[in-house]
Amino acid sequence: MKSRFYHWITGRFPQNYLIKYPFRGAIILTFFSFLFTMLYDPLNFHGNQIYTYPQLMGLYCFVGGFTVYLSTHLLKIIPYFHSEEEWTLIKEILAIFIILFGIGLGLYFSAFFIDPQNPQWTFHNLIGSETNAYLIGSLPFLFSLVINVSHKAHLGSNRSVSASLTDDIPIDVAEEMIQIESKLKKETLKFYPSQFLYAESDGNYVVFYLKEENEVRKKIIRNSISQVENQLFGQDHFFRTHRSFIVNLKKISRKEGNTSGYRLSLKGLSTEIPVSRQNVAKFDEIFPLKD
Repeated sequence: MKSRFYHWITGRFPQNYLIKYPFRGAIILTFFSFLFTMLYDPLNFHGNQIYTYPQLMGLYCFVGGFTVYLSTHLLKIIPYFHSEEEWTLIKEILAIFIILFGIGLGLYFSAFFIDPQNPQWTFHNLIGSETNAYLIGSLPFLFSLVINVSHKAHLGSNRSVSASLTDDIPIDVAEEMIQIESKLKKETLKFYPSQFLYAESDGNYVVFYLKEENEVRKKIIRNSISQVENQLFGQDHFFRTHRSFIVNLKKISRKEGNTSGYRLSLKGLSTEIPVSRQNVAKFDEIFPLKD
C-alpha cells in the first residue's frame, strides 16, 4: 500500500493549467482574484486617499497575475521543474507553494507604491501579504489540481478495468519514467513503460516505437540492442524476442507460428515482431498466449 501511494505521487501527473500556460494563468488569477474580492471582500480592505477600493484591488490583483507569469517562467528555468513530461504530484504541490510565495512577495513590495501612506516595512505586513496570497491565490491553482487528480484517478480506474478485460498482465497506473542513455552518453531518451511498443536494432542505432498522444512515434538513439536491454533490466513485461527486437508484452494482441518461431502482432500496428526459435520456450513460459 505504501509503495502504491509512493508511485502514485511520484508517477507522471498532468501539469497544472496555470503553470502549463503562464500567460493564461496570469489572466485567470487576476480576474478571479478581482471578482472574489469584489463579491466577498475577505480582506476587509478599503480605499485610500489615492485609489477607491475597486481600483486598489484591481492593482493588487494585477500585481498578483504578473507575479504568477514571472514566477512560473523563472521556475521552469530550474532543471527540477523544467520538463512537463517528468511532472509529478510532488512537483505540482511544491511549484504551487513557491509561486504563491512569490505572489505574496509581489504584493508586499508593490504596497510601497500602491499604498504609500501606510507603513509597509514591517514583518506583520509581510505575513499579511503572504497569507492573502495563499488564501485567495491558491483557489485557481487548487481548482485545476483537483480536476487533474480526479482525471488521473478516473484514468487509472479505466485502465485497471481495461486491463482486467483485455490483458493478462495488469497495467500499473502510476509509472516511473524510463531513461535510456546513448553509448556516448551525450543524449538521453525518456519515456514511460506504457508508451513503449517495441525497439528494433538498426546498425549502430536502436529505433524505439513509442505511443504518444495516440500516435506511434519513432525515436532513435545511438546504442546497441544489448545495452538497451541491460538498461531496461527490471521491466518484467519487456522481452527480447530476437537478436534485433525488444517488445512490450502488454501490447501483444496475437501470435502466429510454431516452435520454429513466432510472429507477434501488436495493438494498432501492422508490423510483425519475430520471436526467434531459441526464444520460443522462454516466451511461452512468461507469456502464454493463444493463437
